[in-house]
Amino acid sequence: MAYKSRQKGFTLIELLVAITIIGMLIGLLLPALQKVRSVAARLQCANNLKQIGLAMMNYESTYSTFPAGYLDNMTTSPVNATATRNPDSNIGWGWGALILPYLEQEPLYKSININSIAMNNTSAAAIAFRKTVIKGFLCPSDATDLNTFIIRGTVNPSDDTTGLTTITLSGPAGNFKLIKFELAKSSYAGINGQRDLTDFDCALGLGMLLRGRGVSIAEVTDGLSNTLFVGERSSKSSNQAVVPLAGGVSTWVGALPGGDCINLFIGPSPALYILGHTGEPSDPHKPNSPRADGFFDDPDFTSRHSGGVNFLFGDGSVKFITDSIDGQTWVKLGTRQGGETTNGY
Repeated sequence: MAYKSRQKGFTLIELLVAITIIGMLIGLLLPALQKVRSVAARLQCANNLKQIGLAMMNYESTYSTFPAGYLDNMTTSPVNATATRNPDSNIGWGWGALILPYLEQEPLYKSININSIAMNNTSAAAIAFRKTVIKGFLCPSDATDLNTFIIRGTVNPSDDTTGLTTITLSGPAGNFKLIKFELAKSSYAGINGQRDLTDFDCALGLGMLLRGRGVSIAEVTDGLSNTLFVGERSSKSSNQAVVPLAGGVSTWVGALPGGDCINLFIGPSPALYILGHTGEPSDPHKPNSPRADGFFDDPDFTSRHSGGVNFLFGDGSVKFITDSIDGQTWVKLGTRQGGETTNGY
């Protein structure tokens, strides 16, 4: 006589135990997966900086100088050490725009002529150029839901026709215009030098990226491997569609109307959306310092990586500089010819 075998199923207790074990395994695996993703993002960010470094080197090979931090308005590219200051020196295409041909972005570079079209040009081509998002300028760890932002430029009483939008303000001398531009975001900003040398004129900085002129290798007497070139600047907010004069964001596009580097009355100028500094000996602005993305202060170098910030050096190397770096060492790394010696960091 044949007997049917009895199939045994899961009891409720066994099912609950299985679910508990699976939950524990997920709890153990998630931190490891997040760590792997974090490391991968940091490595991709470092690779972005390496590509920027290669582009800088190729630019230097072509023109015998590194690119300017940003051009004086209508100063031609490339620029040299004797380039004269244009009367409207507060507007100009940035170093990121100048190296586009070396980042496989030559079609974009050729879509406008930066030697004949001003940074604040209102043509459709210039507007599209300013809003173009370039993946190589974005750190994977940075905010990704906002790749363009609108900047409120400084009050400009003499020229109220530029920009995408203007807001009329009342003043003692009549109506003024608050200029607004939409710009593509970047996770990287150039090093202009120390703060005490750049308070009033970005052309005087002892860093690698200056206003209106390029730096030659011969000028970097501290050594390319000891001089900061470009560093990370993460977005202060992932949903900050309109930002004021400061706010911890950056762009690859260029500088907009404002002061030279720092305007003591209304905070930092839009030049600091593409440039930053290391502070000064009495007040180092170390990576990820609390004031690094301040409002009425200089937005310097920050990241969403744990413990530090990626930096490109003049020799093309990329190093992860920790938040705990010695303040004096940090300040020294910002100059190209300060004559200082730097210890391990």
